[in-house]
Formats: sequence, structure tokens, C-alpha cells
Amino acid sequence: MIQIFRALSIIAVVMIHTTPSGEWQVFCRPFINFSVATFLFLSGYLTKIENDNWFAFCKKRIIRVIIPYIIWTIFYTLPPIFSGDGILVIVKNLITAKATVAMYYIFVYIQFVLLTPWLAQLAKSKHRHWGWLIAPISMIIFKYSGLLTGIEPNAYVSLLWSDVCLGWFTYYYLGLLLGNRIIKPDYSLKTLILLYLVSILLQMAEGYGWLLLGEANCGTQVKLTSFLTSTLFLLIVYTLLNKPDIDVKSKFLRSLGDYSFGIYLCHIMVIMVLRRIPYYTTLSYPFTSFMVVLISWGCCYIGNKICGKKISGWLGLK
Repeated sequence: MIQIFRALSIIAVVMIHTTPSGEWQVFCRPFINFSVATFLFLSGYLTKIENDNWFAFCKKRIIRVIIPYIIWTIFYTLPPIFSGDGILVIVKNLITAKATVAMYYIFVYIQFVLLTPWLAQLAKSKHRHWGWLIAPISMIIFKYSGLLTGIEPNAYVSLLWSDVCLGWFTYYYLGLLLGNRIIKPDYSLKTLILLYLVSILLQMAEGYGWLLLGEANCGTQVKLTSFLTSTLFLLIVYTLLNKPDIDVKSKFLRSLGDYSFGIYLCHIMVIMVLRRIPYYTTLSYPFTSFMVVLISWGCCYIGNKICGKKISGWLGLK
């Protein structure tokens, strides 16, 4: 089931990056904003907090993502390189994760990997409940204060907020606690689904309010109602993972889950290429999203066959 949820999450990621602006963001994004939260949750869920060699743990996980990050940053930076800026553009994009909109996730993930030894101590302590406050408080400070006061944060604050893990903290931390059985919530699946649907309505209402205030990114995953929706979705995921009688046999979805990291890395490039094709611009959403998913999956599948296991690993294709 874990690969099924990864598949659903990568489909949602692509849909987020192909969702039209305006009211589409208000009414479509609430249904797909669980994507990054689920990836982080599953990473925490599969992490054991009893570990005698945290250095090896961090080294293995960081190398797994940092080499593809460097390679794909160079790929996405190729056009500016040929304009004469060269190495400086690559270095800037490597430091800021701004080669393309999806790269911030790598930075966020690496931060959680490095924090895991300390999060493990927090999870085992009597003060573990303080961890729940980090994400919502950081959203209020970094996101809502500027929106409500009309004071735009400077470029450095915006860059810091976009690359730090604070707004995503709950998802990884929740996975860590649930995966290690430190907390054992026992909610009815029907109750969780009902609350999830209510939270989607709340997310639409907040998104529409943001749209009226002139916020272009009104469908963002990093707002309080999105946070509520995603947390409820993750509790649903946890409940389903602990029901052995529930399983999905779809080979294609499992394959999407297997290639989810590669799809995440390459789908923006696929979108960039498709937008140069006149026919693509006449297609409607979300058909465009599924086209991007299929082509990205095909690129990863073929890339694995051609490049072999080692090079495919460097490229992050699987």
C-alpha cells in the first residue's frame, strides 16, 4: 500500500504544477494538497528511531538524493549556462534550490534527515507534544503576518521560508511517531473521511479569501486549512496501512510509486517541453496532468532500461 500512496502523491504533485491559476486553485487544490505531506510522512513512517549509527543513516539517505539533485539542477540550468552566466548560475541554483519549483523538496527532506536523531529524542521524551506547534506557528509567522498586514517579506525571508522544513514539520514528525508506535491513534475511518471532507470545504473557503486578497498562490499547501486537510489525510493513510485486508493490486500504480522520485525530478522538464507544442496548449485540465504523468513515467521506465541500475540511481530515476 505504501507504493500506492506514493503513486497517488506523485499524480497529485503533477496536478498541482499543472493547475490553472485563479478559481481553479481554490476548488481543485484542496483535493491534491496532500502530496508532499504524504511523501514526508512515509519517510518518517519508515524511519526507526532506535539507531546506533546515525552518521551512516544520514550519509545513506542524503547521498541517495543529493547526487540526483546536483545532476537535475544542472539539467534545469542549461539554458542560462549558454547565455553566458555559466557556473555562477549553477552555484546559485544549487545553494537556493531554485533551478525549478520542485527542488525545494530535496532541501526540506535533507533537513529532516539531519534532524532525525534529535527528533527521535524528542519523540521519546515527555515533551513530544511541543513538536505539534512548530508547523502552525511558523505558518502564522512567515505566511499569515505578511498577508494580513500587507507587508511583503524581503527576498531573504521569502527564500528562507521556501527552503526550510518548518511548515512541513508535522508530517515527518507524525510519521516518525506513528511508524515507531509511540502514539497509537484509533479513529474510525468513517469519522476521519467525514472530517477530511469538511476540511476540504474549509480549505476552499480560505483559498477563496486569499484570492480576494490578491494572493496568486491561494491554493498553496502551506496554509492552516491545508495543514488540517493533509494531517487528516495522513491519519487515513495510517489507518489503511494498518488494515491488512485492504490492498490495491494495480501494477501500474505500484510502478508509479516505484518511479515516483524520478517522476518528481523530471516532470517539470516534461511540462516545459510539452508547452512548446501548440496542440498541448489546447488540452484541458486535468487531462494535461495525466499526460505529463504518463510521459514522465515513460521517461523513467525507459531511462532505467537504458542506463542500468547504477546510473539510474545517480539520476534518481528509481
